[in-house]
Amino acid sequence: MYSTVKMLHSYWAYLVFFMLVVATINALYKTFTNKEYEARDFRISLFTLIVSHIQLLIGIILWFASDYFGEMSMGEIMKNSTMRNVAVEHPVAMLLAIAFITIGYSKHKKK
Repeated sequence: MYSTVKMLHSYWAYLVFFMLVVATINALYKTFTNKEYEARDFRISLFTLIVSHIQLLIGIILWFASDYFGEMSMGEIMKNSTMRNVAVEHPVAMLLAIAFITIGYSKHKKK
């Protein structure tokens, strides 16, 4: 079960990355050419938001289902750079990324 969810999380990241690239290029194109945003543009942004939030939910499930905290104390995790990256740094960075995606979507929606 854990390995299946981990594999899903890994492959879903490619979809998230692809959608972020598409949404960013689309937004930059519309901004620099001074064209109006259409319903299609908002759907691209919304789909990107949904895909990234699903990735977040899968990551949260993985974080709670992992046995990082059962085997090691928090002090041991912080001393081990690999474990610190997986258990602390990556989740915090991804939470910030999702927050920025959500803020960007809300600003885009207001245009």
